[in-house]
Amino acid sequence: MTTVRSTLRSIGAATAVAALLVAGSPASSGTAAAADEIPILGQALTMGTVTAGPPAVVTVHGVQRVDNATIVYWSLGIPDGSQAKFAASYFGPSTLLFRSKRTGVNQSDVTLTDGTAGLTYRPMEPTGKFRTCVCGPSTTMTDLTPRQAQVIWSAVAPLPAGVATVDVTIAEQVIPNVPVGDGPLLPLAENQEAPFVLGMGWPEPDPELLATARTSQPAAFELTQRVSNIEQSVTTSTGEVALAADVLFAKNSATLTAKGTKTVADAAAQIKATETGKALTVTGHADSDGSNSYNQSLSEKRAKAVAAALAEALGGGYTITAVGKGETEPIASNKTTAGKAKNRRVSITYTEGQ
Repeated sequence: MTTVRSTLRSIGAATAVAALLVAGSPASSGTAAAADEIPILGQALTMGTVTAGPPAVVTVHGVQRVDNATIVYWSLGIPDGSQAKFAASYFGPSTLLFRSKRTGVNQSDVTLTDGTAGLTYRPMEPTGKFRTCVCGPSTTMTDLTPRQAQVIWSAVAPLPAGVATVDVTIAEQVIPNVPVGDGPLLPLAENQEAPFVLGMGWPEPDPELLATARTSQPAAFELTQRVSNIEQSVTTSTGEVALAADVLFAKNSATLTAKGTKTVADAAAQIKATETGKALTVTGHADSDGSNSYNQSLSEKRAKAVAAALAEALGGGYTITAVGKGETEPIASNKTTAGKAKNRRVSITYTEGQ
């Protein structure tokens, strides 16, 4: 374990250690911190939305299993010469949006990736009306001044027992190969009121907040499917253009997103380039989640939305028919997340050269 003595209470000294650790390898274990040491399992430099001056230092101190959650202990250190008005600016725009509006829970804030299984575990969600995350108080981070580092904890969905290391995404930076430990970090800080200054003991995760927290659904998403949805938003084959529904619509919606409208325009350009006939059929498909009648209705509405956008993009001279197949024509298993994503699609069929 690479450690820094507890006398390290300013980021001025931590930055010197960071220069070595960012280039070197992370520590090998992080089960608990003895009274005279601070575990450093990985570090990254971050600018966030700050446009000038030196970067801040994000440090992961522990990824620890507790009952019904995984606790990530981390700190943000502000460097000398910082030109940020608020320390939280170093988080980056997606994390700030998550913390202020609970938006982006799929990707923002703290997540843990099991590269072997290809799964990224999402943050826990609070049930309290005025809580934005299942984490320690973060508002005090806006009060940090240069040469200070503050510790915070964040709760992520429980990791399976066999996961030994994870990649930590925090402040929109990826810190790889962080070992997973058991139980909270010790010793606890004598004063359990924020801010928690690095080297003064560890904050205790709020048991009441953890007890009422929800696990995001799904708790983890498949990395390959996320990449697939981006790379294959428009897939062509002889006589057919297939569009990924996740790219076109928000969940349970039949209104095209801005990205979805562009995707349909791209499909229209491909159809024009193939010199197709003028008769097109737009077919909506759904996965097996929900009732048969709901999926049928949603697939019909989505097909009509794509047909309308396609007609506008193609211009006159085409006959476009919209139909919905619901969940009746799957192309993959509905027993897996990846399979369901493939089944949520809209296809455009035509006869080439006629």
